[in-house]
Amino acid sequence: MPHTHERLIAIVGPTASGKSDLAIALARKYDGEIISADSRQVYRGMDIGTGKVPRDPLPANFFYSEGIRHHLIDIADPDKEYNISHFLRDARASIGDIRSRGKLPIICGGTHFWIQALLEDTDLPAVPPDPTLRQQLAARTPEELFLMLEAQDPKRAGSIDRHNTIRLIRALEICAALGTVPVPISNQQSTISEDSIIIALSPPRAILRERIEKRLESRLGEGMIEEVARLRKSGQSWERLEAFGLEYRYIALLLQAKITETEMQEELSHAIWHYAKRQLSWLRRWERQGVAIRWISDPQEAEQILMHTSDIL
Repeated sequence: MPHTHERLIAIVGPTASGKSDLAIALARKYDGEIISADSRQVYRGMDIGTGKVPRDPLPANFFYSEGIRHHLIDIADPDKEYNISHFLRDARASIGDIRSRGKLPIICGGTHFWIQALLEDTDLPAVPPDPTLRQQLAARTPEELFLMLEAQDPKRAGSIDRHNTIRLIRALEICAALGTVPVPISNQQSTISEDSIIIALSPPRAILRERIEKRLESRLGEGMIEEVARLRKSGQSWERLEAFGLEYRYIALLLQAKITETEMQEELSHAIWHYAKRQLSWLRRWERQGVAIRWISDPQEAEQILMHTSDIL
């Protein structure tokens, strides 16, 4: 099995902090390629709501943005499950491919649970779907599912989207098979390679909140509501769209006339801000477990960090 030792950079941080732009800048400077660690950007047709970087028209067979190759974007259809096991398999293969061509792998994304499992080289046992259990759990509300998970595995409950029915059911399915959801969280020191550099972007909170508001306005103007409508027209169920969370959840509720457009914008903005705070809390908790995270408030600070670690780049 490939391991994630040797040189590697991970760009983490809350949503709207500027991770993608920083990753592209570093890839350009250090001859790198980017591996997306975003649980929604893997899906085709989910572009505006997930904040995918614009795709270059050529080459058509790979995903390039601003001349930099990106991996694990647009690799699955929205009606298919793509979970952490798939990510670990594909990310490890991408790291090996990037290194085989003498380039630097740069992991970038906000699904920190996935990044942690990758960097700590976690093996997740395969748990096959349990159709009977899934049918039983599908009758419950997201709130009921979350409370069940919280009782069985408080650690996993602390990092999961409590409104994401699909992920909640999958987590409970794994709990039923294994007792808990395997996560690389313990009281032991991190097993991350010393050659891995983790850079966390964390702008001042007032600036981050303003960015979230402006980005939401921009995405709505770019056609995010229409994007969700197209996904529905292509055959995605309302339940599936809501399970994607945040933008897709609230716009799906709008399109079903369950909330007004004003309510959608207000509730969605609030939900994104709380998601950003949860991402920051998650990273602080990971740091307390012994992981070396280099915190920066401005992308320019990344250069200072990498100047002192140029021997691995």
